[in-house]
Amino acid sequence: METTATPSRSVRKVGGVGSARRQHSGAGPVSGRRRRDGARVVPWIYLAPAMIVLLALTVAPAVFIFYSAFRNDNILGGVGRFVGFDNFVQAVTDSSNQHSFLVTIGFVVVVVILEMVLGFALALPLAAQTPANRVGAALMLLPFAVTPAVAAMIFKQLLNPNYGWVGYYLGELGIAKGADLLGNPTTAWMMLVILDVWQWTPFITLILMAGLQAQPIEPREAALVDGATPWQMFRHITLPAMAPFIAIAAVLRTIQAFKTFDPFKILTGGGPGESTEIINLGIFRVGLQSFNIGLACAMGVLFLIVLSLFVPVMLRLIGRRADPEEM
Repeated sequence: METTATPSRSVRKVGGVGSARRQHSGAGPVSGRRRRDGARVVPWIYLAPAMIVLLALTVAPAVFIFYSAFRNDNILGGVGRFVGFDNFVQAVTDSSNQHSFLVTIGFVVVVVILEMVLGFALALPLAAQTPANRVGAALMLLPFAVTPAVAAMIFKQLLNPNYGWVGYYLGELGIAKGADLLGNPTTAWMMLVILDVWQWTPFITLILMAGLQAQPIEPREAALVDGATPWQMFRHITLPAMAPFIAIAAVLRTIQAFKTFDPFKILTGGGPGESTEIINLGIFRVGLQSFNIGLACAMGVLFLIVLSLFVPVMLRLIGRRADPEEM
């Protein structure tokens, strides 16, 4: 009797402990979920200030531009009204805008081709890991580190026909001394291209140097054993392996070249005449000098559409070239 009673009490005690454990385990998942939910919320709280600033500086202006592109608002005030696609039609059909767009395309094509060729020519000798090449690569960062507006202002003083160094030394070489190089359409274009090439070629060079330094040495050694010439190794080994880096450099530089504004505004102001009037300078004139915000926003939206159609094509090209199975 006593023996049977004791186990029954023990069973009841054990049952009580088990039920208490089950109750505790039932509360555990709830508190665990709360802790996990709190852990997910904390990063968003930390990111909230930066995201608010980012939205205020990017999304809000973009919404305003798209909204104003369909209105005839004026920066000087007054009540604007909805005009539909009239601003877009005027932006496309205006001869000055067409000229500015063609000038922009010509500038981008010329500078990107020159910078790609010169960048590759500089990257080939600088790719070797030597102390002299490291110093040279560091010095190449100086033009790229200068603000475009500052570089344009210094360049304009160098080209001054009265006291500029360029005019003086051209005179010492027997060329017309004190010539106004920015007053002639041909020489003005040459100066703009030279300034852009000087400032952005190091950017291309550094990207291509990274690609050359990342190439494995085994294929070149095998080609040397097989008796390949330097040109054959460059044509069949180096150049195909550099295709992804060339595409990346070309895309990034092309996008940046389309956004060029400071050198044209400071050096020539779009002149002589309208020979150097790029589309960004045209948008500036329409919006901030003629105060036609609606037309300026429409021009900006059209320019954005052109870039949006161009960039995906280049990105697909990069993806195809970067795929080892398709190279």
